[in-house]
Amino acid sequence: MDPFQHLLLPLLFLLAARIDARKALMFAPLAVLPDFDALFDLHRALGHSFIPILVVPMVILLYARFRRPEWLLAALVVQFYLASHVILDLGGVAFLWPVVPEQFYFEPAITFTTDGGFSFGFSLDYGMRELADMGTTSFLSDAGVALILLGVLMTVVFRREAGNALSKAWTAVRETLINFLRRT
Repeated sequence: MDPFQHLLLPLLFLLAARIDARKALMFAPLAVLPDFDALFDLHRALGHSFIPILVVPMVILLYARFRRPEWLLAALVVQFYLASHVILDLGGVAFLWPVVPEQFYFEPAITFTTDGGFSFGFSLDYGMRELADMGTTSFLSDAGVALILLGVLMTVVFRREAGNALSKAWTAVRETLINFLRRT
């Protein structure tokens, strides 16, 4: 999955769930953080393993729960973004790396054909395979372009609602920046 989809899909989910828009927008870049493991030639291993995805955020969640309760929602949002990245990459991640160097994969497929009538099919492939070099990835795939076009279409159709949402998002970003600049 391309970085744009890793960023957009969990953000839209959090906004649809009516999570605080400021926190959802502020922590959204963390959704692509696991892909920085490609810089170390360990793509889908180092940044996609249980240590940065579960262990470190769980320590932060526990700290927030017992020492800084006001951080709890932010810690949960961070945990959601990191976990969503691995879930969206389930086509092959070395989740137990460095303990187990193989990739776990889960690849469901739904097919639809109209040859000789209508036919639906479902297949599921899962298991473990050797850690593969993922190479480079494009920032925006065909599916990412399709999401952008869908967003443009929805904005045109629901222009009043989109305008209100953009206005609220801009207000949240502006207030966050102003508060940040006042502190520094």
